[in-house]
Amino acid sequence: MAANLQQRIESLRSKSRLLTERYAEVLEEKRAAEAQIDELRAQLQRQQREISHLRQQIENLQVVTTISHNRKDVERSRAFLSQLVRDIDKCIAELTD
Repeated sequence: MAANLQQRIESLRSKSRLLTERYAEVLEEKRAAEAQIDELRAQLQRQQREISHLRQQIENLQVVTTISHNRKDVERSRAFLSQLVRDIDKCIAELTD
């Protein structure tokens, strides 16, 4: 009976160690996931600021384009605006991923 009790105690100790190890692993995974979430949030904020900045540039260029009557300048501004729109689309695509 003492041997049976000793086996049960050893079994409980073994299970307890295993549980403690698994808990430590899960806790480390949780910390890593939280760090990744924080980094992704920071990245999202940076991209949102960049999008806002690019939109402001587009708005400014639209104002300049309407004021400018030189055909060459208008075409150059349109090309620049098109590039900005493509950059914004890329940022939006990255945000949705």
